Amino acid sequence: MTSDSNILISQVNGPNMVTGELSVVTPARVRAMRSAMLCRCGHSRDKPFCDGAHVRSGFSDPAQLPAKIDSEIVGTGSLTIRPIANGPNRCEGPLMMLGSDGRTASSTLTFLCRCGESRRKPYCDGTHKKIGFRG
Repeated sequence: MTSDSNILISQVNGPNMVTGELSVVTPARVRAMRSAMLCRCGHSRDKPFCDGAHVRSGFSDPAQLPAKIDSEIVGTGSLTIRPIANGPNRCEGPLMMLGSDGRTASSTLTFLCRCGESRRKPYCDGTHKKIGFRG
C-alpha cells in the first residue's frame, strides 16, 4: 500500500471512510476530494455522505470484511464513486479495503452497500431491492 492508494476503512458501527484521489459523482455535482465519509447505515439525509444518522438509528456492524472475498492486485490512480439510485455506491478505480480485523481486499470495481442491511458489508448483496431502500 502506497500513499497514492485509495483506501476504504469501514468504521465499527459507523460510516465508510475513503481516502485518496476521489471523485464523488451525484446528479447534483461532481466533487473532487481527498477524503469522504460515506453513509453505510442507510439513514443519512445527505446520501451518499454520512451525517451522523448511524448514531441516531443505532446502526451496528463490526466493520469486518466477509469471510470469502475475491481480491485482485490494483495499482494507483483515481477512484470515481457514483451512488446508484436506490442502490449501492459504484466505485470505479483502484480501491484497497481494510476490515476492522486487519484483513484486506482490493478491486478496481466495487459495489458498496448504502442501505445498511447487506449481509456482506461493506459490499452490496442486493438487499436494498428487498427492503425498498430509497436514496
